Amino acid sequence: MLSQAEEPPPNHKPALTTDPRAKPNLVALPVNEFFPRHYLAIEGHRLYPFTIEAKPLFDRYVRLIQAPLSDYTFANNIIWLSQKSGFYQIIEDCFCLFSLNGNCLTMLLPPLGHRENQARALERCFEIMDGYNPSPYLSEVQFVYRDFLNMLGVSDETSSPWLIERSLPDYIYRTEDLIELKGNAYKTKRSEINQFRRAHPDHHMEVLGPQHWDGIRELINTWLKNRLQYLTGDAIADFFYTVEQERQAVERALAHYDTLGLTGLALIIGGRLEGFTFGERIMTDRDGQVSPEAGCRERPSDVGNVLVEKTNFAIPGSAQYLFREYAKTFRDCTFINVGDDLGLENLRRVKMSYRPALFGDKVSIKRNLTGA
Repeated sequence: MLSQAEEPPPNHKPALTTDPRAKPNLVALPVNEFFPRHYLAIEGHRLYPFTIEAKPLFDRYVRLIQAPLSDYTFANNIIWLSQKSGFYQIIEDCFCLFSLNGNCLTMLLPPLGHRENQARALERCFEIMDGYNPSPYLSEVQFVYRDFLNMLGVSDETSSPWLIERSLPDYIYRTEDLIELKGNAYKTKRSEINQFRRAHPDHHMEVLGPQHWDGIRELINTWLKNRLQYLTGDAIADFFYTVEQERQAVERALAHYDTLGLTGLALIIGGRLEGFTFGERIMTDRDGQVSPEAGCRERPSDVGNVLVEKTNFAIPGSAQYLFREYAKTFRDCTFINVGDDLGLENLRRVKMSYRPALFGDKVSIKRNLTGA
């Protein structure tokens, strides 16, 4: 299965290592301007570690897609890959991003590149996944934007030779709606914000920066302690897993904050950080537009992308206030994307309460191997 100098034991999966005494799962390469010194070898293919150094290359290819979806930014992928191993390769002049999780190799995104190259790249990517996975049924491409299906000639979700499954959509709002909060639909939001402002006249906002990193870590710990008071025994294990994922994502974002081009706000009350948020802008093409079929049911222009927001939930109205203030920083963007709801009913209700203007549709695809 693995292209190595020595055959590994059965069921062995390669681990990322640069120790020269270790088995050569990662093979040394000459240094060049694009690729790192080491790669993961699978059936003669080379997959390079997806690190911060891959940003210029990723950005070059994702511009060709123009999907206004949270999954299609470098920052979103690099910070949330903390629980997995990310690898990439340029295949058929497409950027191909893989995720190695346990005994399974999948793709986090479809091949990113010119439309005429994507189908050929996809075929080779499945060869790579099949060369690693114990069963071809595990080979999968996640977070696929709708126009990619059109490129494959798939007209519906039951079309052979592909098995298509709906993914959780992104919630996308009109920036003006989040700033103005006009009408009866937002009456409760306005009331919560006004109550917060009256209760905390000493609050103010600051542009997020390294001086806030320790305060962010302290707030996450406080948030964790407060939430635990409301959890039952059955929910605690899942809660800790989710919190740890988020904690690692935040730490990774802080470590590369400037390089990732992130911007954010800190909510300060009585000299103490009680809320923070950060995000970015989703890349658009030269005329400031994104593809009409890239995953939305309307053609949005510039899109703000909120990656993380957290407040001390013991302070009523702080989340609503921080969210509106951060929306103002994207005033020049037509839309703001806040990602999906992770399948959590409470999060779904909150995101629906802000009246999304669009849903960023995504699917996952596998090959239809029935009878193969």
